[in-house]
Amino acid sequence: MLSSIFGSLFTTRFLATVIRLSTPILFAAVASFIAASTGMVNIAIESIMTFGALAGILGSYLTGNAWAGLLIGLVVGILTALLIALFSMRLGASPILIGIALNTFADSLAIFFLYQIAGEKGTSASLPTKTLPVVNIPGIQNIPVLGQLLSGQYVLTYICWIVLILLFIMIYKTPLGMRMRACGLNANAARTAGINVEKLQIFSLVLSGMFAALGGMYLSLNYLRIFSKGMVAGQGWMGIAANGIANGNYGVLLLSALIFSAFRAVSIVFSSSTIFPVDLVAAIPYFAVFCFVTIASIIRYYRVKAGKVEEQ
Repeated sequence: MLSSIFGSLFTTRFLATVIRLSTPILFAAVASFIAASTGMVNIAIESIMTFGALAGILGSYLTGNAWAGLLIGLVVGILTALLIALFSMRLGASPILIGIALNTFADSLAIFFLYQIAGEKGTSASLPTKTLPVVNIPGIQNIPVLGQLLSGQYVLTYICWIVLILLFIMIYKTPLGMRMRACGLNANAARTAGINVEKLQIFSLVLSGMFAALGGMYLSLNYLRIFSKGMVAGQGWMGIAANGIANGNYGVLLLSALIFSAFRAVSIVFSSSTIFPVDLVAAIPYFAVFCFVTIASIIRYYRVKAGKVEEQ
């Protein structure tokens, strides 16, 4: 029994599962990364994913079009990000406290709106909603192994890959990205150089809200195809943890997100067996996050102590 379980971890199907599970975490990771690039802190990723997931599924239900639902979810993500910008940059509130507040009541507020609009409590399973398609790429889908990994994925997975490439180009290969990173490194120096720091910070928060909303809508419009309370299940926090481990390194950011996704896939494989306690198996990805964040913190501590990096 154990041999068959562990054997399933080294299959093409398992890798395809990792790719599917990585999409919301990657969206959450880049949402946290882009905000941090200008010196902004956005820990409301989890709540924005929840709001985006709800807005997407309700938009699909009300309009009868999944793409319209996607657009509505993006608008909700942007508005939530602008709300964070308003309270933190104009009214002087702590972005940490704003994020905590949003994360605290996100699920309850989502259920309230679900009931008010659709008359449902807890889940949208009974609503006749349209969902986004799975994409089969001609030519590639017939290639052994590679076809299973690169073809037949959800459309938002491909959008995620495009976002990762475009974001890398923008941050590291354009003057805009250079100015954004300058704001994150030293906002006062950036102002002295004539950079509009506040404008770029708002821009980064808007992008952060969009990416987080896409992560949430992947769950409701693609992967699970419903909205249910607690469906984000800490994936926003995993993205934030990946950004914390990366400490500004884009490659480490993506690698961390993929590792967390692999542990989520492992927990799904193990959950199919009755050998391991269900609660223990469900805790695997969160324990992995804890371990990797702890290890990264210890490594950074000794690097600072050795003078290899500056303390922040």
